[in-house]
Amino acid sequence: MIATFDWTSPRLHLGSFFLAVAIGLWYLEATRASATPASTRQRWAFFSGLLIFLIAMSWPVADLAHSTSLAVLVLQRLLLVLGAAPLLMLGIPDPLAARLTSPAPIDWLVVHLARPGIAIVTTTVLLAVTGVPPTVAWSCHNRLVAGVMGLLMLAAGFVLFQPVLDKVPGLPRLSPLGKVGYLVAQSVAPTFLSFAWIISSRPLYGAFSGQSTVLHLSALADQQLAGYIAKLGTFSVLWTIAYVMFSRMPTDESAEQSPLRWSDVERSLARAERRGQMIRESGPDGNESQNLS
Repeated sequence: MIATFDWTSPRLHLGSFFLAVAIGLWYLEATRASATPASTRQRWAFFSGLLIFLIAMSWPVADLAHSTSLAVLVLQRLLLVLGAAPLLMLGIPDPLAARLTSPAPIDWLVVHLARPGIAIVTTTVLLAVTGVPPTVAWSCHNRLVAGVMGLLMLAAGFVLFQPVLDKVPGLPRLSPLGKVGYLVAQSVAPTFLSFAWIISSRPLYGAFSGQSTVLHLSALADQQLAGYIAKLGTFSVLWTIAYVMFSRMPTDESAEQSPLRWSDVERSLARAERRGQMIRESGPDGNESQNLS
């Protein structure tokens, strides 16, 4: 049973609160012990991202998104994908990012997801699957599922911004112009559901109720507003970033090449070592199949 939203009954979301506190304490300890401590700017970025995460996953945003409004659900998703995720990434010093992504399974995952085309597909699929009516209805009836959906949105933001922020070492980097084109593509593909929300002549999400009482909107108006928020919010953020990057693009072609970091060399050597170990463990048959390929 979905609880009816009430402005006079604020709720404390203990799970989100303690998760944010735990992440904040971990960050302080991890950056303190790092060979390259976080700068003041990085600390501000990280804790701003953590605050946005807490706002998105707490009352009233989370409660309205859970029971009442598709528009607020879309706003919550934008806060996580376009606000919390990039700020958290910007707050991570490069040595700490290298350490976090060094385990082989994590490194394998980010190597594949960080490719621009795969990143666009992954972001689009995550936003689509978590935004269709059956999934939204499921999350509306189960707060644990709603929390998992929120974390998936945060993950979608990490995938979206990795090709732009270059936090994982040892990966090919896009040129400034390539990053601009990538951001424009990311602003279009993942928001295709918003067209259906805008042009539909009837509400598509029966799990929400109380829009007229709580927000003074009809269910259809709330759905259409969600479409406009998704489009305008995504366009305004990603196109602004793309414009800033384009305006700061170096005129000298040689200056467009990002400097090679020692962490890039270390990660490339580690990946080569893992590939060599896999070949050795596969034995003669593995070597033969490798030669044939």
